Amino acid sequence: MSDNGKPDNGKLKADPFGRVFELKDDLRQRDVATWNRAYIGGPRAGTAEERQTAMAAAIEAGWIVQPAVYWEDVVDGATGRKTRRHYFDGQELGDLLAAEVFYYGDRISRHFQDTVAVPKVSSSQ
Repeated sequence: MSDNGKPDNGKLKADPFGRVFELKDDLRQRDVATWNRAYIGGPRAGTAEERQTAMAAAIEAGWIVQPAVYWEDVVDGATGRKTRRHYFDGQELGDLLAAEVFYYGDRISRHFQDTVAVPKVSSSQ
């Protein structure tokens, strides 16, 4: 299976959580830079936080094709404090099961690493 959610035959199927999860193919530098800016701005104190930040960054960067995702800025009327909420398949990220966040965040991080990896030069070149 490729890291964009598609098996090698290109057909989508449900993941272990019953969702069809698909990441954008053919990421360009602007896509990676947008993800990276959002990722760097988020908390990453430990593995659980890093996976959630990877998901939030992918939502902001438009990497997730399916399921439906979106984010919104919310301002607290009393304090004026602005927070950003990220939604994945109708749920706020913090309300997902920890295993879901770990799974999807890991898939996104691997997709990032695969996208920026420099191809190895074969000895025949």
